[in-house]
Amino acid sequence: MRCAEGSQQRVLVVDDDVDSAESLAFCLQLEGRKVRYATGGSEAIELAEAFAPHVALIDIFMPQLDGHALAAALRQRFGADLVIVAVTGALKSVALDGFDAHLMKPIDFRQLDALLARPAA
Repeated sequence: MRCAEGSQQRVLVVDDDVDSAESLAFCLQLEGRKVRYATGGSEAIELAEAFAPHVALIDIFMPQLDGHALAAALRQRFGADLVIVAVTGALKSVALDGFDAHLMKPIDFRQLDALLARPAA
């Protein structure tokens, strides 16, 4: 998803592995995106309310509020305007209802850049 000219793309990264969340957020910031990260679903919902992300990159397997529940909550709040991407080491056979795309860990940054560069529908 590409934002309107002159605006910065806002990306929310959610992963219960702090190192993974921080490193992905750092890489995205280096590319000029505005990024926030959370290490849990409840924290991500709170961040999203204030941050209003264009894209959410969400790990599926997290304790308490997992990626599926988080995606559903974000979809209910932000609708189809928010691009929700599952980022996981799980096989693609995992159910991905509620997600717009799926990226495997470790992330192929060329694939991620291509996904983030797509124009909004």
